[in-house]
Amino acid sequence: MIYKRYEFNDQEQAEEKIDAFFDVDEDGNKVQNVKAAFIKLGKFVLEQGEYDEEGEEVQPLVLSEGYAVDVLWKELDESPYGWKSYEVEPEKPKHKIF
Repeated sequence: MIYKRYEFNDQEQAEEKIDAFFDVDEDGNKVQNVKAAFIKLGKFVLEQGEYDEEGEEVQPLVLSEGYAVDVLWKELDESPYGWKSYEVEPEKPKHKIF
């Protein structure tokens, strides 16, 4: 079992990568075909925006470039094919899963 963070170019790419681990059964329901927990984190706030008394933006909110996803792979010891190049190691992670 491993826990990894990935950063994709955008949400659409992340969804495509995750969807590859799901099949559709005869009733049209999505069924996961790998033992993993996908946690979609999205973009991180790097700098808070600032606003004046009237609510006008003084300094814009700054978000991270990519779209982050945490995954707990339950039966793997390394990232699956096509995921390794998106692995990231945050310097100051907002959270950790033990």
